[in-house]
Amino acid sequence: MQADQVEIKKVMAAIDLSKYSEDTFLHALTLARALGAELILVNVINTRYLDSLEQYGGAGLGLDRGEIIQRTIDDRQELIEKDYLTRAQGVDTKLVFKQGLPWEEIIHAIKETGADMLVVGSKGRGDVAGVLFGSAAEKLQRHAPCPVLTVRGPEHMRAAK
Repeated sequence: MQADQVEIKKVMAAIDLSKYSEDTFLHALTLARALGAELILVNVINTRYLDSLEQYGGAGLGLDRGEIIQRTIDDRQELIEKDYLTRAQGVDTKLVFKQGLPWEEIIHAIKETGADMLVVGSKGRGDVAGVLFGSAAEKLQRHAPCPVLTVRGPEHMRAAK
């Protein structure tokens, strides 16, 4: 590696399966292909939703927390493999699932995998708390141990010419 270059061997994309995930994935895949880098997709099961489910009687579903998490991972893995990984031919890929607060778990995933760059959507499955306390994308910009590319939604993209 030359002194005037940055080596990017691993590109991570935060995929939350919102409508913004497609653009996030396409940007990360394009970068990974262009750089000859591994593409790591990370998906976080937000435990706030599990906490709410338990608090408001979700336990009556007959499943414990571990079973709900495993079923969620299984469902999401199938979706991500079908909708995203099948389009990443020729690129080494890895799929990582985490559980907890999304921005914190993405930081952990970056550190655990050694990702050199993170691609994240500017919006996702956020809610009113994101407006009040800052979005996950903003927290990742401030705390990630690597450069972060924030992809705005399709409504902000230039029209293809």
